[in-house]
Amino acid sequence: MSTDVSTLLHRLGGVYRDPSRVSRDSSKLLRSPVGTNLVPSISPLIQNTGEETPPVLVFSGTVSMSYKGGTYNIPVDVYLPPPCSRDSS
Repeated sequence: MSTDVSTLLHRLGGVYRDPSRVSRDSSKLLRSPVGTNLVPSISPLIQNTGEETPPVLVFSGTVSMSYKGGTYNIPVDVYLPPPCSRDSS
């Protein structure tokens, strides 16, 4: 992993209500089979209205999917908006 999630969260300042949970959950994702090809970064999120949010944590890369006997690498950009850490579960 080229950039540490903790470093990115530090650069984002107070964007997330519970940065330790975001860091923990993000690290679990990147260590999982689904997250092996994802790279964390920060970027503004462009909403459907065209408005740009302050920078947030983003995971970019590919996710492998099996379909009819073949494996396909689907490109994804997963943005974590600030409300993502509100749930206490």
